[in-house]
Amino acid sequence: MISARREDRAGFSLIEALVALTIAALTLAAIFELQTQMIRGQERAARAIEQTAVQENALALTRDLNPMAQPEGVIQIPDGDRIVWTSTPHGRSQTNAGFPGGDGAYEVQLFTVTVNVERASGPPPGPLTFDRLGWRHLSVGGALD
Repeated sequence: MISARREDRAGFSLIEALVALTIAALTLAAIFELQTQMIRGQERAARAIEQTAVQENALALTRDLNPMAQPEGVIQIPDGDRIVWTSTPHGRSQTNAGFPGGDGAYEVQLFTVTVNVERASGPPPGPLTFDRLGWRHLSVGGALD
């Protein structure tokens, strides 16, 4: 009789198959976690781009803002968002001669303007703070119009 030896058998043992499956499962779990992190990062980047666009729009809509004439206010946007601003004066106002046009004297003052965007949906971006010059036209003799 020919006896079959264990070394002569072809194939994998059960333990070898289980070890191979465990290694494959750990590798796949790591790949799925990497994909999850990439998706989260992509979502964060998309939110950051959207927040930046909202802030840029708010700056564009408040570009012509005169904080001396309107120290606070609200701009209602059609999609339900609101732009709310407040301004705080710095120091005293000064009289300017209307250089270079000579159109008359102006009262000018520096303001710190804080702009907040209230979103109808989604998280609001952080407040925008910038300095803006406020002005008011004075009539002849320094009296206000």
